[in-house]
Amino acid sequence: MKTVVGAVLAAVLSVPLAFAQAPLAAQPASGTWNDLPDRFQIDTGYFNLKAETLLRYNGPRGGSGEVSLEQDLGVDDQVDTFWVDGTWRVGRRHQLKLAFTRFNRDRNAYTLQREFTWGGETYNAGLSADTSNRNSIVGGYYRFAIFRSDRFEVGPTIGIGYLNLEARIKATGTVSGPAGEPESRTRDNSASVGSVTGALGGYAEAWPARRFVLRGDFLYIKVEPGDSEAEVTDWRVAADYYLLKNAGLGVQYKFNRYSYDRGILVRELGGEVTFKGFQVYLSFRF
Repeated sequence: MKTVVGAVLAAVLSVPLAFAQAPLAAQPASGTWNDLPDRFQIDTGYFNLKAETLLRYNGPRGGSGEVSLEQDLGVDDQVDTFWVDGTWRVGRRHQLKLAFTRFNRDRNAYTLQREFTWGGETYNAGLSADTSNRNSIVGGYYRFAIFRSDRFEVGPTIGIGYLNLEARIKATGTVSGPAGEPESRTRDNSASVGSVTGALGGYAEAWPARRFVLRGDFLYIKVEPGDSEAEVTDWRVAADYYLLKNAGLGVQYKFNRYSYDRGILVRELGGEVTFKGFQVYLSFRF
């Protein structure tokens, strides 16, 4: 993961050099009209979101080939999630942004209510299942302000990201054999997938008051290498209020949908993860 993050950041750092027409030293940081620094900004929060997860692994699309973590495996749809965003204003119209989001979920001893295929094996109804799920998204972005004044700016965003998804389902119990006799059965399959993607979107920022700011972001990520497809839709609307010159509080609504699939017969881990909800976070400016 450290290697991937480094690669993402290195790639994004090279973008503004191609766009900037003057050295960084000659591009002053602005935002001083409200006495708040705007060279660096860090937003971080730990929040609870609602998730919807539908996965496929070495099975057909639809029906028994799709597994819902919430409906089929009893995983709680309320997710505790950590995230952090860092923004560096390298010039009046140029910004670099690095974002990281992660959430993990587990559920033990859940009795399966239906039969499904996972990892090429059949998980029978009545088995007791333990499930674990790990998700992380790293994104590096370059923002260019097409229009910028003291109180408002808007422009496009380009960048790259890394998406990682891991899942394990272990089930044990007794089922009826071919002749109706009891038969002990154990199923234990896990898989993970990672994908580097591109991103294209836009952002806007407005200051109705000296210490109050409204923000909006929209990002769409999609690649189709070979017979696979990876896609992310990520948007948020936020409001920050700075109690101090360097620190404030923020609230936002965030929506993220991530999907990854390979062909009709999904021999690798794929599916769709959606999480959304309100967040409260700390915002620091330097």
